[in-house]
Amino acid sequence: MAAQGVTGDLLCLIIDLNPAAWAQSGQPGPLAGDSLSLEQALDHALVFCNAHLALRHENQLAVFAAAPGLSRQLFSSHLSPTTASTSAASDSNIYQQFRIVDERVTQGVKDLMRELPDDPPTGANLVGALSMALCHINRLNATDAFASSAASRKARPRIVVLSVTQDSSAQYVPIMNCIFTAQKNNIEIDVCKVFGPDAVFLQQACHLTSGAYFKLERRAALLQYLLVGFLPGAAAHKNLMQPRQEHVDLRAACFCHRRIVDIGYVCSVCLSIFCSPLPVCSTCRTKFPMSTLKRLGFGAAPGGGGGGGAGLARPKKRKAPPGGAAGARASPAPGVAGAGTGGGASARGTPAPAAGAATGGGAQAG
Repeated sequence: MAAQGVTGDLLCLIIDLNPAAWAQSGQPGPLAGDSLSLEQALDHALVFCNAHLALRHENQLAVFAAAPGLSRQLFSSHLSPTTASTSAASDSNIYQQFRIVDERVTQGVKDLMRELPDDPPTGANLVGALSMALCHINRLNATDAFASSAASRKARPRIVVLSVTQDSSAQYVPIMNCIFTAQKNNIEIDVCKVFGPDAVFLQQACHLTSGAYFKLERRAALLQYLLVGFLPGAAAHKNLMQPRQEHVDLRAACFCHRRIVDIGYVCSVCLSIFCSPLPVCSTCRTKFPMSTLKRLGFGAAPGGGGGGGAGLARPKKRKAPPGGAAGARASPAPGVAGAGTGGGASARGTPAPAAGAATGGGAQAG
């Protein structure tokens, strides 16, 4: 098989280990018996991993954990030894490779949960786990490139995510970078949404990488979903009719407040997204023309009486008349002609308090 160029599949499994979300998932749901704890989900995931290794001898496995503020690689069939078990007792009824996978993953999850603080932050470090999976795939591809039979040893990679937490808008930029990297390297990202609302960014990841996004109707049937929907490799997906997403949420998160927006303003230089127009891009420091900002409504008065650019209007400077400063401040009388003639003299002297005095001053000047 290997001589004919038949390659195996590299499965990178990412498990969301948010303790608060798994505690809520363990509570009974609206359906009878619909609950799934972290221990039960881990047992289902291990059966799924062993089934992937049993499909073909060339298949490889890598398991990663995404915890609140932490991400770690739990197992790799390429980097970890698969010939010895860490357990002192041996059972002849269990396949040795399955035993090693179960022990390494279970012990890794226990060690990671012990390191979490008593009050862990919300969410999970999914970006770190995705980055580690992509780096692991790139490392294996670079190692196989120097092998004599690289065409037969290079495995087809794919990533499967078990998610129970909601998206974090603060991770929008790094997670999109991971998605574009996977898309460029033809790596499919499949997502199994076990608990919680739909993940907007993970939906986009499946849509851009031609992966599958499943949201479980019954959490207790996780193993059935994994074996039917996620066990076949990328080559078998072409011959299977798998359900696809009908509606994909393609909203983005703004760079200024890290919140998901429906309508945003994009910088024409660095493509940064903002929820409101800004005079200077906070990412690349590009200054936008004032005409464009006025057209977008930047600087508009709160009352809305002066139009879109009323808040940016500057008062025009008025030129002083040639008669002097006093002539500019004084208002000419409608029926007095001599007052304007004596404006220059009154500018140098003390202004008269009455209109008649101003008329007399003009006569003296004449």
